[in-house]
Amino acid sequence: MIGTFQGILLAFMLILDRRVTNAGRILGIWCLFMAFYFCSPLVIVHSGDTIFASLVGWGYFIPASFGAFLYLYCRSAIIDKPFHLYDLLHSIPFLLCLIINIDFLLLPPSDKIDLVNIGHQSGAILITQLLMGFQAFVYLGFSIHLIMKFKQQADDNLSNFNPEIFTWLWVLLSMYGVIWFLDLLGSMLEGNYVLVIVSDVLFISLIYSISLYQWREPKLFKIKELSAASNNERLKTKSELFDHETRIILLSNIIGYMNDKKPYLDNKLTLDSLAKLTDLSSHHLSEVLNQQAKKNFYQFVNEYRVNFICERIAVEHDCKILDLAMDAGFSSKSTFNAVFKQFKGITPTQYRKQLKNKG
Repeated sequence: MIGTFQGILLAFMLILDRRVTNAGRILGIWCLFMAFYFCSPLVIVHSGDTIFASLVGWGYFIPASFGAFLYLYCRSAIIDKPFHLYDLLHSIPFLLCLIINIDFLLLPPSDKIDLVNIGHQSGAILITQLLMGFQAFVYLGFSIHLIMKFKQQADDNLSNFNPEIFTWLWVLLSMYGVIWFLDLLGSMLEGNYVLVIVSDVLFISLIYSISLYQWREPKLFKIKELSAASNNERLKTKSELFDHETRIILLSNIIGYMNDKKPYLDNKLTLDSLAKLTDLSSHHLSEVLNQQAKKNFYQFVNEYRVNFICERIAVEHDCKILDLAMDAGFSSKSTFNAVFKQFKGITPTQYRKQLKNKG
């Protein structure tokens, strides 16, 4: 019952708040669906009431929509893609579950409750359980592929995003997979509902927690400028446009420009903008960095920024590290800390302390 009220409250908070992005509204609808799912026992208890009697059984099949919600949320969270009518196709697994069990759903409430109490397992119910498990892991695969694609696009095109965004998304997907695994394992072990209950508790905790964070931080997981990059084809190609000697010359010119002009100090630097500054196309620049430097754009630029900060820390002992980060081209403290630790393995503060101890 508590989960139901929490879900309804979070749903209205996310759907009605003007600050909330498309990802937040998807979470709001998901919370509403989950609230209905977790109130199923309450519906049975009050099935004597005419209003509740007609709802008995309909909430059992809502988990068939969870995979679609996960996929749509991941997509909208990163690039804030709006919901389109064709996205309704993702409701097919849920609608199939309802259609397969329509005979059960149209039974009188008392008959449905009797079947539930005796643990009746019809062929339709078994097919539905398989379908729900199948859609869960298929959409998990879709979501993994989506995150990998966005990560690659961000690495290839952008220099200023927080890499921890993807770390947390991987945690979300991992927890989703574990929860469904526990649910399916509990369903296969006849008469053992402990794992099913545990998976339900974990599920409601996971989604409601993310929903609350999304409401507090509407742009949670959002990566600026990736929307435009996501519409472009990947710049890497299987065929190489330049020979080895040409790539060496071009990379030398690029490095020379980076050292002389220091374009990495611009926190809005992208692959396209650096390509224009070096008189190359985005496609050519990407090939040189990936094939010759063995780095993607994100690694190439941020290595310069981190080295710039390390050099400044070594000579300016009393300067504020955050000021150095802003001077080096980072757009936020969180992004700077995550990138610095990614390259150096320690935090900026720890790095400064190491230098002082050596001195």
